[in-house]
Amino acid sequence: MKKILLLATIGLLYSCQSKTQEATSTATHSVTATETTSTPLAPETFNKQLIEGGFLKYAETQKIVPNSELNVYDENTNKYAFVDAEALIEFDFSFFNTQIKRMLAKRDIQISVAPAPDAEKSLAALIQGEKVPLYTPAELKNGTYWTTGPKAFFKKINALLQAKNCLEQFYLLYEGTNDLSVFLLTPSEQKSFQQIYINDPREIPQLP
Repeated sequence: MKKILLLATIGLLYSCQSKTQEATSTATHSVTATETTSTPLAPETFNKQLIEGGFLKYAETQKIVPNSELNVYDENTNKYAFVDAEALIEFDFSFFNTQIKRMLAKRDIQISVAPAPDAEKSLAALIQGEKVPLYTPAELKNGTYWTTGPKAFFKKINALLQAKNCLEQFYLLYEGTNDLSVFLLTPSEQKSFQQIYINDPREIPQLP
């Protein structure tokens, strides 16, 4: 009986040791995997991916740009635009009728934007003739309209782009601030931004 108990104890200790080693191995593998996936894309590799993927297809100039010289924040690429967030939430769409309208025209797309006739009451814009509320009275009161307004606006624009079979969508950068910017990207281009800024998520453009 003592022998049986001794063997059972040894077996139990061996089992616990195996599980501990397995858990340690799994944890080590998990850390290694995390370290691997958190390695950001090199800037020149990032630029190369974008250029080879057609990032400059609608640029104002079609001259060859070396990988080391690509500036993704250059509005002449017609992929990026600074948005006057304060103007947007106050129903002043002059920012749209300049840079963004030019970006869309390069893709043979026309979208009309204007304040609704009763914008002060309805808090709505007319986008392609459709009345689209940008935020609610409650959001206006608590200050979250800085975030919800631009999101609602570009979500509607993206829906119209999808309806026109456009592969690109507007992604927002620095939402909720007056430094709002937008990129017009394909999913693969946005993935490149995810890879280069994996350790700095604030710099990754996001769908509204």
